[in-house]
Amino acid sequence: MPAIRRSGGFVAFFWQGKLPDPLDSSFAEALSKHRFRTIENAASEEVSVGWVTAGDPTGDSFATEDLDADPGIWLRMRMDKKTLPKKWLQIHRDVAEKSRGRRLSARERKELRDDLMEKLLPRVLPTVNFIDAVLFAERKTVLLLAGSKTVREAFGKLFFETFTIPLDRGDPYQLGLQCGLDGAAVKVLDRLEPVRWPSDPALAGRSRRSAPTQVEDDEVEEVTS
Repeated sequence: MPAIRRSGGFVAFFWQGKLPDPLDSSFAEALSKHRFRTIENAASEEVSVGWVTAGDPTGDSFATEDLDADPGIWLRMRMDKKTLPKKWLQIHRDVAEKSRGRRLSARERKELRDDLMEKLLPRVLPTVNFIDAVLFAERKTVLLLAGSKTVREAFGKLFFETFTIPLDRGDPYQLGLQCGLDGAAVKVLDRLEPVRWPSDPALAGRSRRSAPTQVEDDEVEEVTS
């Protein structure tokens, strides 16, 4: 099996409920029902999200060996997005305004955009992104090897549509509980309070007793593996 990734970040999710046995054909069938659908020939701006495997990036097949990421299950989500390049739109708008000797009105700009979408979008290839995740069925845990909000939401939605099970995003406390701690360790974990690492290097030397530094959510979204 090829390596998934050598480095990077991940976001942990947990679920309650029962998934199909990953070793059973019903698991692959569930993925196949929500496989990736191409938008290569689409004449409108849109996004397509669905399951594929590393062995078949088209989503046409889901071989068991392509899902094996011992000791977990390798999931791969493909996200394609088709949009009209802004530079093309600007070029055609500049040409139209030069030929008319004036700026286009809002209605004329919309008509120009609609006309360009009809003519150019079927010839525009979508951008392609593959997002990997590793699923551990016994732990009811899945590690998404990406952290952006858009990807998290798309993955959670696709997972729910596939298995009718919602995902709950993990936090350090939940991750600790998943480690099989004994009763004494769990009591210690319950007494701990979160500490946010200062994003400003100038604050790195401040006492840990100082007020915590405010950080944006995006700064603490991913945990580096």
